[in-house]
Amino acid sequence: MSSKYDIGLFGLWNQCNYGSIITYYALNRTLEGMGKSVLMIDRPSAGTEETNTHARRFAAENYKGLTMPMNNADLHRLNQSCGMFMTGSDQLWNYSVSKNFGKMFYLDFAADNKRKISYATSFGHEIDFAPESQKKLLQGYFKRFNRISVREDNGVDILNNIYGIKAEQVIDPVFLCEKKMYEDLADKSKRVLPKEKYILSCLIDPTEEKKVSINTLSNILDGMKTINLLDGFNWLSDKNAEKIGIEREKNVETADWINYIRNAEMIITDSYHTVCLAMIFKKNFVALPNKFRGYSRFDSIGRLFDIRGKFVYEPEDMLKNPDILMEPDYQKITAKIASEKKRCTEWLKNAVK
Repeated sequence: MSSKYDIGLFGLWNQCNYGSIITYYALNRTLEGMGKSVLMIDRPSAGTEETNTHARRFAAENYKGLTMPMNNADLHRLNQSCGMFMTGSDQLWNYSVSKNFGKMFYLDFAADNKRKISYATSFGHEIDFAPESQKKLLQGYFKRFNRISVREDNGVDILNNIYGIKAEQVIDPVFLCEKKMYEDLADKSKRVLPKEKYILSCLIDPTEEKKVSINTLSNILDGMKTINLLDGFNWLSDKNAEKIGIEREKNVETADWINYIRNAEMIITDSYHTVCLAMIFKKNFVALPNKFRGYSRFDSIGRLFDIRGKFVYEPEDMLKNPDILMEPDYQKITAKIASEKKRCTEWLKNAVK
C-alpha cells in the first residue's frame, strides 16, 4: 500500500450489524474532523460478510481509505502505511470473540514504535472471559497501548483489577457527532415509510418474550402499527423472523435503519445502538437489555444517562409500571450528552496528537 495514513482504525466496521456500522462511521468522521486521515483496516476472511453486503456497500460509499481483508502477515505490513493504530468501539476485547482472530484485536501487529490507542473498546460483559493462561500475555499487549479508553464503566474495573491497567470510560462514538450527520444519512434512504404513526421494533436477538413485549406495547398504544426490523445479517433474519412468527422489513440498509428511527413514534429494542440513536433523535423508547450479548453496555449507559427506568426485563413490566412509557427527560439527557461529548472529544484529541 503506497498511500500514507495518520491512523489505521481496526475493528468490526464491516460486520452486517447496524450498530457496528454506525459506531465506526461516527469514529471515522470524528477523526477526519480533527484533520486526521484514516485507513479502515479489514479483518481476515469473513465468509459471507466478505461478499457485497450492505455493510461493505456502506463502507465503499463513505470511507476514503479501505484495505482488503487482511491476514496477520498483511497487517504487519501496515506499519509502513499508518502513523498510529486505533481499536474502535465494539466488543473486540470480549475473549469469546477475539480468540478467533489471534491477538490482532489487541494490535499485536503494530510495531513497538507506533502509537496505539483504544477508543471506547468493550469487553462486552461485566466479567472478563479470557482464560488465566492468557491473561499475562494480554496484559503485555495492553501495556503497549499509549492511551486506553473503554465504553463501559465495568471495563475500567476489568482493566484495573485484572490487568493493572489504567483506563478511562468514554461515550460511544455515535455521541461525538452532530444529529445532522445522521439526518444526512437518513435522507439517503429510498424506502417509503408509512404515513401513520408507528412503533419501531428493532431486535438483534428475537425471542418469544420480546415478541410478547412488542405486542404488549402495541396494545397499550391502542394497536399502533408496528414495523419490525431484525439485525442486518440478512441470511439469518428470515430464520429468526420465522422462529418467533413475526413479519420483518427486508433488505434494510443503514440509511433505512436510521430513517425508521428518526420517524418512529415509539421504539422498542434490544439493540444498544438503536437506544443511542433514539436518544440522539429524542425519541420515546423502551429498551430490552440483551442478556445474550451482555447486560453490561445497557447497565453502563443506563447509569450514565439515568435511563434505567426505560428498561423492560419482563413483558409485564410495562403493565406493572406505566411510567416506563413516559417520555425520557431529554433536557437532562441532552445536557449530559453535551458534557460527555466535550470531555471525550478532548480525550480523543489528546490521544491522537
